[in-house]
Amino acid sequence: MKITAANIYDCKLYPYTNSYNLVFLRLETDEGLEGLGEVSLAYGAGATAAVGMLRQLAERFLLGADPMRIEDMWNRLFRGTFWGQGGGPVLYGAMSAIDAALWDIKGKAYGAPAYELLGGQVNERLRVYANGWYSRETDAGRVSLVAPEEYAERALQVVADGFTALKFDPFVVQPDGQRISPARHLPQAQADLAYARLAAVRDAVGPDVDILVEVHGNLGTTSAIAFGQRIEELRPFFYEEPVDAMNVDAMLKVSQNVRIPIAAGERLYTRYGFREYIEKQVLDILQPDMGLAGGLTDVKKIAAYAETYDIHVQPHNCAGPISTAMAVQLDTCITNFIIQEWFPYRDRRFYDLVDQALDTQAVDGYYTPTRAPGLGVVLDRAEADRYTRIRIS
Repeated sequence: MKITAANIYDCKLYPYTNSYNLVFLRLETDEGLEGLGEVSLAYGAGATAAVGMLRQLAERFLLGADPMRIEDMWNRLFRGTFWGQGGGPVLYGAMSAIDAALWDIKGKAYGAPAYELLGGQVNERLRVYANGWYSRETDAGRVSLVAPEEYAERALQVVADGFTALKFDPFVVQPDGQRISPARHLPQAQADLAYARLAAVRDAVGPDVDILVEVHGNLGTTSAIAFGQRIEELRPFFYEEPVDAMNVDAMLKVSQNVRIPIAAGERLYTRYGFREYIEKQVLDILQPDMGLAGGLTDVKKIAAYAETYDIHVQPHNCAGPISTAMAVQLDTCITNFIIQEWFPYRDRRFYDLVDQALDTQAVDGYYTPTRAPGLGVVLDRAEADRYTRIRIS
């Protein structure tokens, strides 16, 4: 079997903003099988660069290659690009999308889900937590929640939808509704508002629903410790990226001074980027992104190494429906899986890009993996073709 073409979809879902630019890859083979992958640079900056990187890698490495030789391809991309042995989100994101597409093809060739080829099913059901719930519909579109009581009211709706865990960033929305990252040294008023939001949600949902606190790496070490100690009484499930993940010792200092499980990893790439975090036992929960950290091939290795230190894994998930499918395949076949990030409240343009978006299929806070071959989702070609498509053949 040979790869005959690569199709790159540059899906600017909201063309008049910088939000949510999904980047998909669809590989074709001479035996009629296709494979899907996704680069998880959906927000922030980087999606345009990822499109160019995928194009270059497809031209140089993919056309004519055997899609069944997945480990060999990962090694070729890592070493043959020169920059792979240093990397970054653009290159590793493109490698991750290619890796996922190859596993999708291989699963279809064998008529099995990718998780069966990665070691077989371990988890019959996957616990998920709701993200993206902390906004409301208005005549002018969706706006962020501001007041603590608004967070509490919306959290109750999430619980009513069956979810037993939910995550949000209590810092980023200002009292005027603007979204601004907090200062490294957290102002007292902003700390008080963030605490009030978390406390309101805890009071509303009760002790049996898990609250996951997102910080996006915005705080300095001193403020991260002070705020983490303050919210210990609210019993968060985890405290995510309290400080910048580029400084492993700063994260370790927070971990040593806060009695809450610490999670991070969305901006760490490949097993090399996670090595020091694992060996120093800095984190309780690793969060590699399937569309950035090296795809199924390398994240499976990250999970295996983390298991030797009794560290849990929760794949980060911030992009589109193919990214979710990639995470589910990994979750199903690892023994240290703990929970999965889930986005059940996006608008239809996300979900309509595939035939059956997994994010809409959780029941009572759990998703049950299917036996669908490969990644388990099929691109809706008519919907995807509404966006820019680059074909390399």
